[in-house]
Amino acid sequence: MQSWTLLIALLLGLACCTLSADSNGQSDYMDVSSFARVGTTTFKGSKLGVFEIDGVRVAEPRVAFQSSCSAVNFNWGYKKYQLTLSIRIDPNTLRSRKGSSKKVGRVSIIGLNVKADQGLSSRQSGLSVMAKVKNSGRRADLVFLCSSFRRCQQLRNELVSNPSNIGQALQFEALGRVGSIPVRFGFRSSANLPRLSCNRHRWIVFQRRVDGSLSFAQNWDSYVKGFGNPSSNYWMGLDRLSEMTKTGEKNGFALTSRCRLRIEVQSFRGGRYNAEFRMFQVLGPEQQYRLRVGLQVGRSELGNWFLYHNNMRFSTFDRDHDTDKHSCSRLYGYGGWWYGGVTG
Repeated sequence: MQSWTLLIALLLGLACCTLSADSNGQSDYMDVSSFARVGTTTFKGSKLGVFEIDGVRVAEPRVAFQSSCSAVNFNWGYKKYQLTLSIRIDPNTLRSRKGSSKKVGRVSIIGLNVKADQGLSSRQSGLSVMAKVKNSGRRADLVFLCSSFRRCQQLRNELVSNPSNIGQALQFEALGRVGSIPVRFGFRSSANLPRLSCNRHRWIVFQRRVDGSLSFAQNWDSYVKGFGNPSSNYWMGLDRLSEMTKTGEKNGFALTSRCRLRIEVQSFRGGRYNAEFRMFQVLGPEQQYRLRVGLQVGRSELGNWFLYHNNMRFSTFDRDHDTDKHSCSRLYGYGGWWYGGVTG
């Protein structure tokens, strides 16, 4: 027996993470405009207001994008695709001056609200956006939730080609605490969104098996919808696989998928093996999620056994689409797969 993981590379899709800023109790925050504004300060090119709060002076926090870009993933909590950008928060940019009698306080970041203009975040655009702080308030994840995988791809492409368009459509409001006083610092634009450095060859896991704690003897509906936990035993779901790998048409012919397949295997003795295939596509339900896979990239100790499954339809114990007179799923432990005959 071997534990194994299947992944696909989405060469056009890159992306990100999840979750929202905590909005509980925000009515208890005092607006920064209710305190005396006593000047401004400049930090890394950003002009920030300085306020006197509870006897100390603090500058409004600076919010800036970072240049990292991660892969498009599926958020099971929201049942949507997500793309995440990293944000840096600088809450304490004001420094004490020698000889000054004015005390400089500290801001502890608690949350971060984000507001997008209607063109970017609406039902029509297929996008919503949220943020969640981490690392003691010095970092945050900006999460775009997309109505479809393609919509996240479009957003990612725009972020890479013209990041300023996205950056100008967003405003952030830091929620913090100065001493015992909770303060909302008001919405303001972030520092300029830099040109993103995105690694195109990111892998998205669609199946992982690490132990026997979850049965893969699931019925057809379960394999279509998906099951398990992405960080453990997991099957993404045929509908999502089909959406992520589908192509358009040109002159009446289907375009070749730009996805790759990667297989990683680890034996109980610790041996690690992998194989890659140039093209990977799962067709739609009208073809019972037929598999299309290209030639192997290089050589692998795993061999090219996966090519045997090319052009096979998906089968489960309750939906038999293999080429054998017997149900391969029932013969091989009731799991779902692109079975051919009893030898595959």
